[in-house]
Amino acid sequence: MNRTIKAATTRAFHYTSLGQLQSHLDDYLWAYNSARPLRALRGKSPIGFMLEQCQKEPERFYDDPNHYFTGPNT
Repeated sequence: MNRTIKAATTRAFHYTSLGQLQSHLDDYLWAYNSARPLRALRGKSPIGFMLEQCQKEPERFYDDPNHYFTGPNT
């Protein structure tokens, strides 16, 4: 995990401040943990599980949760 984080952040980008590094690291960890399949959700990512539940039971959701997740090109 540490090698993956280091390769994706410090080697590919130059940071002018520690705050900029922390911000990028937070974004990377959120994306990594959100896209990871989990055994407790039967092999689905948390985002995929929420979207599936929204299709099965839309009355539980106020809005479509698809609008709150970033896409692959952002």
